[in-house]
Amino acid sequence: MADLGSFSKAADALGLSRAMVSTQVAALEKRYGVRLLNRTTRRVALTSEGERYLAHCRRVLRALQAAEDELSHARERPQGRLRVDVPGPFGRHLLIPALPRFLARYPELSVDIRINDRLVDLVTEQVDVAVRGGSVSDPNLVARRAVGSRWITCAAPDYLDRHGWPATPADLTHHRLIGYLAPGSAWPRPWMFEDGGRQQELVADFRVTSDSPEALLLAALNGAGIIQTMDLLAAQALERRELVVILPGTSVRGPPISVVYPQAGHRLAKVRVFTEFTVDLLQRWQRRVARVTGLPDTT
Repeated sequence: MADLGSFSKAADALGLSRAMVSTQVAALEKRYGVRLLNRTTRRVALTSEGERYLAHCRRVLRALQAAEDELSHARERPQGRLRVDVPGPFGRHLLIPALPRFLARYPELSVDIRINDRLVDLVTEQVDVAVRGGSVSDPNLVARRAVGSRWITCAAPDYLDRHGWPATPADLTHHRLIGYLAPGSAWPRPWMFEDGGRQQELVADFRVTSDSPEALLLAALNGAGIIQTMDLLAAQALERRELVVILPGTSVRGPPISVVYPQAGHRLAKVRVFTEFTVDLLQRWQRRVARVTGLPDTT
């Protein structure tokens, strides 16, 4: 109306009746207690208050358009800050070394990586994407399965040179064992083995326990004893021969590893490309572990 100078022309442009346009303007003037338009029989013009109000409205509309454009670009092009939550060993040993390749591929992205071994609420803590082991039952999350896993029993070559190689799971009771103590649990996680297609549980004393999978891995790397861990957590150490698998024929399947994100995340390009990158990274490492250990590929 300010540009057209007429209620009738403004009504035609908006596809409304002249009475509706007049009513809406009158409602605005009543709400703010000022006259926004000077009306004559021949023309409608803005008052000084109307000019200031129109300038504010145009700034708001430009900001809204910019926000819409940014959201549209976010759906189409990876950009902005990506908040990621990953388990300790995977984050430090597999993801961080691969990060330069990811950042070079997507120069408009910045990544905030949170490394911990607790289960975080992605929505509450404003995390865009996470790596999780096990089943994901939260209906608010989308889970993209990346790989399977295996529980492997392994030790440092130096430890085995000093204490010998166990030939059966029962032989492990004569060795120094390193066990995982889940937070809040009174007992370490039992070790599982496959025997003739059936799983059996090892009842043994552990010389070292910890609630940190990475601490247990470091203990094993330094020759403190034998550890049972997920193959991907020990991937680098296995490839470097710092750890070797013992009793490979008895290893059992572990939980699936998935990349998860809130339902709304599938519309964001930054979540989409990180998910693809991480799935590919996990699958590559799983194949490398399979080649080194001779165990089945669980990708």
